[in-house]
Amino acid sequence: MKNVFFALSVSALISACASTSTMTAQEKDTAYLDYIASHQLESVDKVQSFKFNDWQSLSNKHLLVSASLNKKYLIGLKSACTDLKFSNAITVNRTNNSSLITGFDSVTALHAPGVKCFIKSIHPLTKEEAMEIAAIGKPADKNET
Repeated sequence: MKNVFFALSVSALISACASTSTMTAQEKDTAYLDYIASHQLESVDKVQSFKFNDWQSLSNKHLLVSASLNKKYLIGLKSACTDLKFSNAITVNRTNNSSLITGFDSVTALHAPGVKCFIKSIHPLTKEEAMEIAAIGKPADKNET
């Protein structure tokens, strides 16, 4: 009887944690678009002197990119790039070696080198905005209350 009660308690606890700790991919994408609108983030068609440094996958349609001089950008993709979320690395495919341009440039996940995910939008970010966006869909830190 103790084992049954313990198993049910653990199962209930796991279910409760799982339901409050994540958002669906669609909810995340909606949250990123809401953040862009509510914070009135500037959208640019081109980033001059773009030197790719690092990246972070947010969803299949959004990623954070770091460039030289600690510049951060929220990149929106034209369609879902399914391998992006699971890739350890990406390639930024540029039509111009020194710029990043919406509509023409793309990213490619390491696991799917033949699939180009074209850039739909580029939003320059402050460090604080990048941190807020990266936190979307993640469980809140319990020490922040």
